[in-house]
Amino acid sequence: MPSIPTTGLRRWLHASAVSLGLLLATAAQAQWSPGADFSGARTHHTATLLPGGAVLLAGGQDAGGNALATTLRHDGGSGQWTAAAPLPQPRSSHTGTLLRNGTVLVAGGTSTTGGPLRTAYTYDPEDDAFTPVPDLAVARRHHTATVLRDGRVLVAGGEGGAGQAALRSAEIYDPASRTWSSAGQMPGLGARHHTATLLPNGRVLVVAGMDNGEAATVNNALYDPLSNSWSAATPLPSGEQRMHHTATLLPDGRVYVAGGESAGGAPVPGLPFIYDPQAGTWTAAAGIGERTRHSATLLPDGRVLMVGGAHAGTGGLHLGAVYYNPATNIASLSGAMSQARASHTATLLPGGRVLVVGGLGASGPLSAPETLWPAAAPATRNLATRPTVDHAVATPLADGTVLTAGGQRNGVGTPPLRYSPSADAWTAAGTPVAPWRQQHTQTLLPSGRVLAAGGLGGSGVLASAELYDPGANAWSAVPDLAQARYYHTATLLPGGGVLAAGGRGVENDAASTLAQAEVYQPAQNRWVAAAPMPAPRAFHSATLLRDGRVLVAGGLSASGQLASAALYDPVANTWAGAAGMLQARNGHTATLLPDGRVLVAGGFGGSYLNSAEIYDPATDTWGPVPTMSEAHAYHTATLLPDGRVAVVGGWRSGVAASARMELFDPLAGTWSFQTLPQTRRHHAVALLDSGELLVAGGYYGGVGQPDQPLAIQPQATTRPRPVIGNAFTQINHGSRLVLLGTGFTSDSEGSGGGTAQAAGNLPLVRLERMDGGPVAWLDAQLSDAGSYESRALPTWLPAGLYQARVFSNAIASSAYVFELRAPSPGAPGAPRNVTATPGNAQVTVAWDHPAGVPQPASYTVTAQPGGASCTVQYPATSCTVTGLTNGTAYTFTVTANAEGGSTSAPPTGSVTPTAGPGPGPGPGPVQPVPTLSQWGVMLLAAMMLFAGVRRQANHS
Repeated sequence: MPSIPTTGLRRWLHASAVSLGLLLATAAQAQWSPGADFSGARTHHTATLLPGGAVLLAGGQDAGGNALATTLRHDGGSGQWTAAAPLPQPRSSHTGTLLRNGTVLVAGGTSTTGGPLRTAYTYDPEDDAFTPVPDLAVARRHHTATVLRDGRVLVAGGEGGAGQAALRSAEIYDPASRTWSSAGQMPGLGARHHTATLLPNGRVLVVAGMDNGEAATVNNALYDPLSNSWSAATPLPSGEQRMHHTATLLPDGRVYVAGGESAGGAPVPGLPFIYDPQAGTWTAAAGIGERTRHSATLLPDGRVLMVGGAHAGTGGLHLGAVYYNPATNIASLSGAMSQARASHTATLLPGGRVLVVGGLGASGPLSAPETLWPAAAPATRNLATRPTVDHAVATPLADGTVLTAGGQRNGVGTPPLRYSPSADAWTAAGTPVAPWRQQHTQTLLPSGRVLAAGGLGGSGVLASAELYDPGANAWSAVPDLAQARYYHTATLLPGGGVLAAGGRGVENDAASTLAQAEVYQPAQNRWVAAAPMPAPRAFHSATLLRDGRVLVAGGLSASGQLASAALYDPVANTWAGAAGMLQARNGHTATLLPDGRVLVAGGFGGSYLNSAEIYDPATDTWGPVPTMSEAHAYHTATLLPDGRVAVVGGWRSGVAASARMELFDPLAGTWSFQTLPQTRRHHAVALLDSGELLVAGGYYGGVGQPDQPLAIQPQATTRPRPVIGNAFTQINHGSRLVLLGTGFTSDSEGSGGGTAQAAGNLPLVRLERMDGGPVAWLDAQLSDAGSYESRALPTWLPAGLYQARVFSNAIASSAYVFELRAPSPGAPGAPRNVTATPGNAQVTVAWDHPAGVPQPASYTVTAQPGGASCTVQYPATSCTVTGLTNGTAYTFTVTANAEGGSTSAPPTGSVTPTAGPGPGPGPGPVQPVPTLSQWGVMLLAAMMLFAGVRRQANHS
């Protein structure tokens, strides 16, 4: 039968959702959360996870069955949707595949006239632009696209050709040359609505589908990239036919094939099957009921989540989801979605959430997405015991150890300790200059040293400050603060200084609450006065925003609780008012979220608070979020690698402490909690390189009890984690981050290679400044199983020590720590006399050195559109940008790079590469290339800003 259009499928699917039957074991119900709605309901679209952690939603069909050209980008931090560059040509039932250079290959599909397409494009997330690539050899839709081990893409089968029949042909796209080549013919009668799965041995397994006879098939095939050949694979048992099924590569290398339909939309007669590539055999798995046109997602813990779909027997839509656990061969129910749907997409986000988008609902295509956090409960384990300490502060160090310093027990100061996760041992961390201090601040400096400042000591409020050197395991005095203070804040500024603000100058004296602020300058080893805050405050929060300003919120003044907030600009050394919080509070926490907003949670506001709210710097507004399960004040809050925030312990009422860890999911806007083995208040928490939380010290038991530190792993996984093998280094602004290691591309892909099953096994890299500063997801330049190279690091990132983590299939590696160095004064001048000579799929750009000093270290040439580039070291004055598309007009920007910054020449005029006389790249006719006028440069800059390109031509 022909493929079913949206309107026909809607009639075929009944309006009511159906149950899964009695084959399933019961399980705890996971909670689905509605996501932000978007404009443009659709089905038969693609959803592709981008290197920056966003999701590109492209094309599809609307309620009238019309192909769409619109695209949207989903922000994985805030869950908001924004319009992206439209597809050059409307399409549905196409493929959208993330390539290892960070771009997305969009290929084939159904046109506005209902026929299959040959056209293909690549999408650059950094430029928000589509660039054409050569056409497919055959127009096709309902095909599969699978990334091979060498980074090429196998496009197989589909519907096209004469009579729109199932295709046997296959072809391969090579991103390096941007060309297509033949991959031969599949055995059998061809396939559409099939699955294609990359096996651990590098071959691709194609399972069933619809053949030329308009019926589901039993044919399976194997593609070998080394020989570029196909062979028949063992057919499904008992001659079983399937199409619209799912195929998921399990962690042990087997393939789980589930659901689908047979001829005429009838349910498949058998259970799911598991294919063993080594033995070439199929075995039956636990039943999941009758389900077709659903999604299947491999989770970090090894389970497979199957969502939605239709009941092949009755046509009703499934509202619920099923977990399949291959370790136990048990299928269990998950919680129900708010809307039943089929022919949707399900994308595994870096933190482990599943984003379900679009699809066909009871009354047509859907626009309301939903998210699910399916991860198992966090795992808790005991660590080596240590003496109990109250009011200690924990600071993760560059070598992966943790410094816990300050604090006291029963009025007696306690010595600092250093925890080594690899040895699970506590060791002495030198002898501080001050006998003891508590309610102080500790700040990790870009040098790797730790600044401890102020606090309470045996003699009262302290003005002293000192530095801990991890390499020497020693403390040394630095000049005193101008103002003794405790319950103040200390914030590492973008330039490397530390802002100490507010607090109290006299113990237990509300009248001594301070507005005074000062900045420690490590290079000069001195404190300098900063502009005072608009109002005195203590017990407040201070958060470095992504734009370099500091948000100070809440606290306690001499007259009571504060809801007010202020913003400090370190460049201008000025304070400005900010919108006040919805709730006056002190003793709260403020956490910078990955999307740049700030979560404020708990505290005391006349009573202990379970409320929370979020500040949006873009709009200077506060918005409410759901309440926590219980009150928390003077607690800790830590941003986890998966993007959630963990609130641990604190006061909950009177003198009672909390034994709960509350987890806030910014994407869903919801809280969940777990009960810990002990209550905790005045404790210390640090994020370990492993992604675990170290919880140590505080009040939790009787006086004199030894402390039982805990390690909490919020992301449970039974699968190997990626491993980064880099040694600590320093990286300059504007450089690229290069990582080496293992497991960057997992043997198990997130899902199959079908239209709605975009693979998710390519590495994503996340940076976070270690002092709780900004988070950035990087755009990829090139990646494979053992290496990753980013594009230029975002210029807005402030200097400091950063943790980098590789995510593969939502599984995070341990952290790699590096120092991002602040630009030193002085950037080189702009390159002069830029010329460009077009060739065959390439352009050679030449220039003269800048006038004056400093001398550049390197030059980078970048092409637009597409972002292709080349870099050469000084004193070279030319380089060739390859991989361009003949017939496409490009401009080129030459940037001189030095330690002190980078400076770009104005972009060239348009240059069009053309084919030369020979088969390989060669020079085409020389074209005069004027540079743009000043007005032309301004116009181009405005166009780039409008398109979402955030590059800085000149920065310090």
